[in-house]
Amino acid sequence: MAYSDDLLELAQHLANMEPTNPRQACLRRSVSTAYYALFHLLISEATSNWIRPELRADLGRVFAHGRMMSASLEKRSELNAYFKKDPLPSEALTVFKHLHAVADTFILAQEKREAADYDTGKEWDQMNVLAQIDAVAAAFESWKTIREEPVAQAYLVSLLGIRPRSE
Repeated sequence: MAYSDDLLELAQHLANMEPTNPRQACLRRSVSTAYYALFHLLISEATSNWIRPELRADLGRVFAHGRMMSASLEKRSELNAYFKKDPLPSEALTVFKHLHAVADTFILAQEKREAADYDTGKEWDQMNVLAQIDAVAAAFESWKTIREEPVAQAYLVSLLGIRPRSE
């Protein structure tokens, strides 16, 4: 099982380990772990394109939370503008919807991870934590659907803070 899948499974476990009156620490760790599952999925997908497997872990260390957030915000904004034009149903539209789901979930998961890790005044409830984990799991499925698409591969490159040459 891939590390990102392990993390997603761990997030589920932490959120469900105390069915009645779960501790805040478990819920907070669950939210944070769900974010890291998506973070590592995207890094793993990007680095798997590198021809030298022995260097993939080193390449993965180049990815940064802030740059990944900026790239995801930009992609979500770009896709929102496209959707406002009310495009006709097509294969491309389906791909764009999946990519939007991934980018949007990354943004929201990172924001929630920040709150879970640093806002000790916020109370977390199990229902919302499980909904967040479900959103990350749905983003995993969306990614699996589009992972080979050129626009998805370009998104992975953008997570490094690099803009495509065509822009």
